[in-house]
Amino acid sequence: MIKTFTISGKTEKEFRLVEIGPEHVEQYLDFMHQVSSDSHFMNRYGDEVLLDAEAVQVERERIQAINDDDREIRLSVFDGEKIVGNIVVRRISKHRKTAHRCSIGIGIRKEYHGMGLGTFLMEQAVAFAKEAGYTNMELGVLSDNLPAQGLYKKMGFIECGRIPEAFRLDDGTTADEIVMYRKL
Repeated sequence: MIKTFTISGKTEKEFRLVEIGPEHVEQYLDFMHQVSSDSHFMNRYGDEVLLDAEAVQVERERIQAINDDDREIRLSVFDGEKIVGNIVVRRISKHRKTAHRCSIGIGIRKEYHGMGLGTFLMEQAVAFAKEAGYTNMELGVLSDNLPAQGLYKKMGFIECGRIPEAFRLDDGTTADEIVMYRKL
């Protein structure tokens, strides 16, 4: 899937939406390193995004596994050759009892915030999840990530739980994780 689109707004900038594959692993790891360095909202710090040969191979296999599963997808927004936004839809499990549920994870490079990429990626993820047969979509968001919470609420997600002190930051502070849910 390669889809060119323009975000209307301040810049009228053109981007490409790509279902990334193993050939994009270095670009993806560069993206993850940057967004994880810029914010504590991601699951890991930037220095935990390893770029050695072993880490590249592990991520290549992870991306390939998603590509091989017709109920999972990883979509990236490219500005030129650089990934600037990413969303993944993953099944909760392959078991019948939870086959109706999926989770999502999203990230946008800091310098691309406020351009509409988050909304665009969320719309793509919801459309894919419906087509894949999911009826429930879930995500986790840190309690101090108010812009993301606003996006998720705009997209129809509601808070359904909270994990106290889910993230323990290097400075010793903690942040709760809000669990959000949307019926598809």
